[in-house]
Amino acid sequence: MRRISYAEQVMGTDERVGALLIQYAALLARSSSADTVSIPCRIGTQEIESVSVLIGPASQMASWSDDEPFEADVSAAVADLEHRIASLRGRGDSGPEAIGPGAIDEFDELA
Repeated sequence: MRRISYAEQVMGTDERVGALLIQYAALLARSSSADTVSIPCRIGTQEIESVSVLIGPASQMASWSDDEPFEADVSAAVADLEHRIASLRGRGDSGPEAIGPGAIDEFDELA
């Protein structure tokens, strides 16, 4: 499961959905745009439900993996995020490549 810290909450989602959400947020920030997306999430010990997330240039998110499984059909969310990313890139923003788990190990390199 991919954990995402956002707006003082920690949500759990599928690894692929979490990676795409971070990638889309980075692209939106680079293009000074914002959007609302709905993704399947678990908050705390609750059941999996659809959560709407506003992302844009001012979004502050952190993401990490854990060993807990996320057992839900996420194909619609993956397809939606991939479509949004492709559409944004189609407007001329090549943006960052996909950011996978462990891709950024040293934050000093970002400065």
